[in-house]
Amino acid sequence: MKRSIGYALATLSLALHSSLTPAFCIQPTDNSWAISAGEATDPAKRLVWKRCAVGMEWNQRSGRCTGNPLGLSHDDAKKAAKRTGPGWRLPTAEELGSLRRRTCSGPKIDARVFPAVAASDFGEGANFWTATAAEIPGTLYYVNFTDGSYDFHSAGFSLSIFLVKNL
Repeated sequence: MKRSIGYALATLSLALHSSLTPAFCIQPTDNSWAISAGEATDPAKRLVWKRCAVGMEWNQRSGRCTGNPLGLSHDDAKKAAKRTGPGWRLPTAEELGSLRRRTCSGPKIDARVFPAVAASDFGEGANFWTATAAEIPGTLYYVNFTDGSYDFHSAGFSLSIFLVKNL
């Protein structure tokens, strides 16, 4: 009798744990985004984001990013932002970090809003430059959307970029 009660409790505990685990690691999709083709507007932060990494283009017909993301040095990333048009820039670490999401698997970003972030994984994670200088001179922060971490690198290293502008 004790054995069957113990087995039942262990089974119930495992079932409860399994059913609750996703709630701990998945943030709900934020429905406040205003999505218009290749751009997504966050009205709360008053920011407009390009949905595709630089080097990729939004394909309206397929509803996804196509092409290949570019790995750019920090200087080349800033130049690419200027070429995109007035107001486009690299995000600050705080702005880019606000895109991070807790997920059990897959990219640590809302894939509905930014559907092709995994394409920017050049072997060390999907790393995206910020405009924020790190404490060590000549280095800048980046966000890794593969694991959701922040780190820093020298400005000459090649990483992907998301562009943002103020609303």
